[in-house]
Amino acid sequence: MTNYISSYIFSFSGALLGGTCTILLFFLLVYGKNRLHRVLTLFNIAVAVWGYSSFFIGRMEEEQSALFLWKFSFIGVIFIAVFFYHFACLFCEINRKFTIVFAYLQGILFLLINFTGNIYIAKLKFLWNSLYYVDSVGIFFPISFVIWLFLVIKGHYELITNFKKLTGVKRNQAIYLFVGFFIGFLGGTTNFFPMFGINIYPYGNFTVSIYCIIVTYAILKYRLLDLTIAITRTGIFLCVYAMVLGIPFAIAFGWQQRLMDWIGANWWVVPLVVSTILATGGPFIYFFIQQKAEDRLLQEQRRYQMTLRQASSGMGRIKDLKQLLNLIVYVVTRTVQIDHSSVYLYNSFNKNYVLGAYRRKKEGLRTVGFIDNESPLIRYVKQTKNPIVYEEIKQRTQDFGDHQLAQVEVVLKELEAAVVVPSFIDERLLGLIILGAKKSGKLYSEGDLAVFTIVANQAALAIENAQFYEDMKKTQEQLFRAEKMATIGTMADGLSHQINNRLHALGFIAGDAIDSIHMKKDVPMSQDIQQLLVDIEFALQRVQDNVKQGGEVVQGLLRYTRKGEQGLTEVDFEKMLKASFEMAQYKVKLNQLTVVHDYPPDLPKLKGNFTQLQEVFFNLIDNAYDAMVQRKTEKKEPNYKPHLQISAKPDGHLMEINVVDNGIGVRKEDREKLFTPFFTTKVSSKKGTGLGLYVIQKIIEDNHAGKVSFLSEYMKETRFVIQLPLVP
Repeated sequence: MTNYISSYIFSFSGALLGGTCTILLFFLLVYGKNRLHRVLTLFNIAVAVWGYSSFFIGRMEEEQSALFLWKFSFIGVIFIAVFFYHFACLFCEINRKFTIVFAYLQGILFLLINFTGNIYIAKLKFLWNSLYYVDSVGIFFPISFVIWLFLVIKGHYELITNFKKLTGVKRNQAIYLFVGFFIGFLGGTTNFFPMFGINIYPYGNFTVSIYCIIVTYAILKYRLLDLTIAITRTGIFLCVYAMVLGIPFAIAFGWQQRLMDWIGANWWVVPLVVSTILATGGPFIYFFIQQKAEDRLLQEQRRYQMTLRQASSGMGRIKDLKQLLNLIVYVVTRTVQIDHSSVYLYNSFNKNYVLGAYRRKKEGLRTVGFIDNESPLIRYVKQTKNPIVYEEIKQRTQDFGDHQLAQVEVVLKELEAAVVVPSFIDERLLGLIILGAKKSGKLYSEGDLAVFTIVANQAALAIENAQFYEDMKKTQEQLFRAEKMATIGTMADGLSHQINNRLHALGFIAGDAIDSIHMKKDVPMSQDIQQLLVDIEFALQRVQDNVKQGGEVVQGLLRYTRKGEQGLTEVDFEKMLKASFEMAQYKVKLNQLTVVHDYPPDLPKLKGNFTQLQEVFFNLIDNAYDAMVQRKTEKKEPNYKPHLQISAKPDGHLMEINVVDNGIGVRKEDREKLFTPFFTTKVSSKKGTGLGLYVIQKIIEDNHAGKVSFLSEYMKETRFVIQLPLVP
């Protein structure tokens, strides 16, 4: 080894280290916002002081100048351990106030001693025929080194022992930090060997650059690469560019005399040509080696990413929306091996995002039915239009104290979402894909999020197609029903007159015949004739009952086909409800049940048709009464008291009205058919026409843009929930 090469290597390692730290300091000053970042900035300054000092030490030819540079370099060396330990405590969120104060005080003390005579660094020696290095040290140097070593070991110990309590991004960062610091200090410690008489060349100085890059990357970057990939990329980069920069300098310094003997004064052309060739080919060599290495390391990840791409390309062929949503969550959960996934779709009626499908592989996970359109998560997604990673949001909330991010974090925690991937159609947020944590415990990579974005975009198109297909089917069904109902409506007015005339005639004839029978009851006749008259009277009574029921059917048809003369106006809920009870009193024995009105007196006005809403609540009261009478008749409970409760409260731009009765309820098998025309749950067909609930649904949903739903438990109670718009 010549004196040129030895000094050059030491200087080059110092320049590389100083330059690396300077670049990282720029990023820390721009992006670092909290106390942790500030301590890391000081740490990098200390390392940079050592790096630049070692560069100039390698170039010094005078011992006195080299001695001053060595003393100056120990400003950085002493405080590298201090800042490292302080940083480790801050990162692990542990209180070691006494030890930290001690670390800073001893650092200041030994810094002062360092510049006081020769009691810290005594003298230098000329090593490897090229470099002035510390030869003997004063009495304080070993004490300083022991404390330095203690702080370094203690810092690594804190990172290891507190690793288990860390989660998410911090847990992944801790791995980076430990590996980075370990590599750096392991290499940096080789600089002390010659100071204690072990003349091993400090090649480890090169590894300090690797450690600075890894540590700063781990702190500034939330979405971390797999550590193996990060180290591989860094190692390849340093190796390639050490070759690109090192070979020309080695030729220039090591072969200068030979080149001069060979080509004379133009010897510099050779290293220049070599450096040009290597600088041109360097990037290609780096990317080629990196691609080969990552293909091997990321084989499993790229496999499932390819599977997702293939699955997303076939989504457009599925027309059934439910099947499509189930396919999305199935493929994502199984392929990526995650705890759970779900899809939320925008519901234009409720103005929120409703759970469309979900799949879970872990017990005990919550299922959230919907996400409000005004949720902080939805606002943030619309603002960023990018996938959201829970651990990033959590870390940024801690780093910057952002109130908006804190609200988003709360929603993500409720959903137990590791990642939220939005599905946009142009500027419209169609839905969200919620992904749980990976079973492996690894975080989602940039590549994962890129693939999920592709899947979400393809899913958005497929969902829109499926929704369009379903809407078309519904439209066709509605048109078909509308055509039939229009025919009924057209015929109803004309037919009702004819039918009612004939029904009245039948009723009159039956009534007249019954009266005649009553008049003949006192006339002496045989037992057989008397029984015959009784049978005839019963038959005629049945005719009258059916005439009455037929009239109700006709009136039900007319009420549905005639939507009312007036349009939608302001409706006072209490007055409308009072009118409904007044109408019901002629059919319902109100004195047989307890009615509870549970609503404030100053309710806002409804936007509706008074007559139609009166018809709705008349039908609900009538149905509730029949259900309670049926329960009383069938169960024969001694303490049973029919109870009807009507409550109302404003809910945003709607009013929610609950009508609850403790009647017979609805069987499970009948629930889906409850709003079907001509279907009735009443015991006898004489009790109902089967049009009441159908008419209620049409009036509420078609005429008033509201919503009607029900919950029922057989033999216990039935609750109808009606949502109606309020006057703006």
